Amino acid sequence: MTEYACRLLIVSRDLLTALAGSSSGDFVYRQLANLNRRGVLMLLTASAPDHWVPTRGSVDDAMEEQGRIEDRMRRMGGEFDGVYYVARSLLTQDRNRRGALQDILRRYALEAHESCLLSGSKPFVKAAARLGLNTLDTTASPKGISQLIEEIKPIQSEA
Repeated sequence: MTEYACRLLIVSRDLLTALAGSSSGDFVYRQLANLNRRGVLMLLTASAPDHWVPTRGSVDDAMEEQGRIEDRMRRMGGEFDGVYYVARSLLTQDRNRRGALQDILRRYALEAHESCLLSGSKPFVKAAARLGLNTLDTTASPKGISQLIEEIKPIQSEA
């Protein structure tokens, strides 16, 4: 079994959205919460909406789904630091992905090898691998998400 040591786990929000009605969802959230309690920071990524929909006293669908994900994680004993929205553009998407990952690493003051990306987006996984992040591609692996998460080990802080 391959093991990936990391301080930061970057998770594509779409993966967790897809688990909304699945029976394995709670198990995956428990695994993530366990890693979080053991010191692994958690950040969700999502494509930035083309435009933010104005609302009248209620949140738009994207924010509502994000709230459900965060609530479920809290019920399992963990928490996400937030959501990083990656800009979308037909002509500059590769540059946007790379720039987003570099910005995340800079904000957390981490080296690429200290971070893991869990995603089902082949282009996002490819951009992360080029930067030196540990990548867990859910589309390329015969393993399920929970098996991939088991391969992540927290990097112990040097105190």
